[in-house]
Amino acid sequence: MLVGMLRITLPSCEDHPVFVLEGKLSGLWVKELIRVTRLLGPGTNTVFDIEGVSFVDSLGEKALLWLNKLGAAFIAENVYGKDLCRRLHLRRTSEVRGCVSGQLGHKAENTLPTAPLPSS
Repeated sequence: MLVGMLRITLPSCEDHPVFVLEGKLSGLWVKELIRVTRLLGPGTNTVFDIEGVSFVDSLGEKALLWLNKLGAAFIAENVYGKDLCRRLHLRRTSEVRGCVSGQLGHKAENTLPTAPLPSS
């Protein structure tokens, strides 16, 4: 990944959407995150995996707070992600089942990702 970039992996299903964020959430990348999430409404059950985020500026913090206010939850098991959630009072989740990049995935606290779950 190039320096100063943000990768946003979009969810492939609507049942349990999980956005994966990787890189730096700052500057123009904040606008891009807001652009791709603009249709989320209050009471969203969307989850944002922020374990791959390495830096967040003040605009990025405002975007995370906005998403939190809409009802989003955040996967953050690394030190930086946990600190972001603690400082900004973001709703954390340690376990989520959702669709990412066309596959059903599972992430649980202190474990590596498991094999894809069977579709029902």
